[in-house]
Amino acid sequence: MCNELETPRQRAGHVGGRAFLLTVAGLAAVAGALGLMYLAWVTENHFTRSFQFEAPVVTPLGLVPDIHGTIGESDIRFSSVSVESDDPLPGARLAIAASEALYFLLFISGCAAVMLICRRLWKNKAFTVLAHWSLLGLGLLAAGTAMLSPWLAALSANLAATTLGVPGESPLVPGDASWVVTHGGFSFQDANHSLLALGVLLVLLSLAFRSGTRLQADAEGLV
Repeated sequence: MCNELETPRQRAGHVGGRAFLLTVAGLAAVAGALGLMYLAWVTENHFTRSFQFEAPVVTPLGLVPDIHGTIGESDIRFSSVSVESDDPLPGARLAIAASEALYFLLFISGCAAVMLICRRLWKNKAFTVLAHWSLLGLGLLAAGTAMLSPWLAALSANLAATTLGVPGESPLVPGDASWVVTHGGFSFQDANHSLLALGVLLVLLSLAFRSGTRLQADAEGLV
C-alpha cells in the first residue's frame, strides 16, 4: 500500500516497481512451466526413440580409414564415432535421461527461486529464512548437477557400448581393429566447472542472505 505522504514521483516509482516484480514473476512462472513440459518430452524421447551416443575412436598406428573423395584438395579427419541403436538399453537410457533431467530441474528450481524472491520483495522483505534456504538449495543443486550430469552421460555411453558389444578398451583382434573409448567411472576433470563455480557462488550468496535476515530482524525490533 502506498504511503499518503509519498510524492507523485515516488508513487509512480512504487507502482512501476510492483509492475516489474509481477512481470518478472510471471515470466519465471511461464519459463518454469515450459521447462517442465520440455523435461517430460525429452525424457519420453529417450525411452521411445533410437538411442544415440558418441565416443572417441582409436585406430592402431598404421591403419587409416579408407575414405575416398573427388573434389579439390581436402583433408578428412576423424576422432569419434556415432552409434545409433533401437535396442532397449534400459540402463543407458535411464542414465542419459537422468543426466539431462538434472539440468532441467536446476532451471525449474531457479524459476521457483525467482518467484519466491519477487514475492519477498513485494512485501518489502528481501531477507527471509525461506529465501536463504532457497538459494542454498539452488546452489547445492547446481553443484550436484555440475558433478553428476557429465558422469551420468559418460556412464550411459559406457553401458550402451558394453551392452551392444562395441569393442572398447582394447581391440578384439590385436593390431587389426578399431575400438571406442568409453568409461563409466566418475572423474572431476569431466565436471561442468563453470556450473560448479556458479553453485558455489549461490551458496555464498545464501550465507549473505542469512546474515541479512538477522540484520533485518534486528532493525525491525528497533522500530
